[in-house]
Amino acid sequence: MKSVIVILLFISFTSCKQNQDTKEFPEKTLSDTTTVQATKTENQQIHYFDTTFVVNKQNFQFTINDIDEENVTLTFIRNSKNIKTDTISSIGLGDFEFIDFNKDGNTDIQFTYLGNNPSFYLYLFDSKNNEFKNVKDFVKFSYSTQLKTNPKYYYSYERAGCADYNWVSDLFYIDNFTAIQIGHIYGQGCEFEIEKNPQVIEIFKIIGNNEENQKQIEKLPYTKNISKFDEKWDFIEKYWNANYKKFE
Repeated sequence: MKSVIVILLFISFTSCKQNQDTKEFPEKTLSDTTTVQATKTENQQIHYFDTTFVVNKQNFQFTINDIDEENVTLTFIRNSKNIKTDTISSIGLGDFEFIDFNKDGNTDIQFTYLGNNPSFYLYLFDSKNNEFKNVKDFVKFSYSTQLKTNPKYYYSYERAGCADYNWVSDLFYIDNFTAIQIGHIYGQGCEFEIEKNPQVIEIFKIIGNNEENQKQIEKLPYTKNISKFDEKWDFIEKYWNANYKKFE
């Protein structure tokens, strides 16, 4: 495991945030944290963040600055040289965190956009080129979790209506900084008008990373597998960990 030393210098983020669990930096040391400062003008929120840290023996500086009311710039500086400047939307941008997403010992950056179903942007650290790269199509997969049985794969979770009794979960992996979908579960647990809309769990293999091109793998009775609302989390975790080979 490579040591990752992160020094937070300045944090200012005035977007609306919601309370949520956050993951810590791997092997981190924090020091010299300054007072949070915020500036707000009429009809405008100012986002500003500046931090320095070390990854793979490289010194990085990462900053966020407003462009206008709808966009911010992300600037990545390595060893005092500007290596990347990206523009992302600031609308709905609620939080971001430094995590080791793929458990490779390096720091990655994940952004959260708030909404009925929060969406996420991910910058993985590319240890070969010593830079951070945005993962294409990662935004499709909310609340991603790495499989315990094969860390190559991840599964997501997303609400799909009926007060979260209906839901979807996707199986995917990341190849060349692109998220590739290979599996899909639709859980219909809604108890309203069951005669017209039977409770069922439908499981599909996704072909060619195209959700329109799918093959049904299984169709399971809902209440036999998920008798209580909270049992869906265990079902999703156990199913993907036990059956991912069916989707390879």
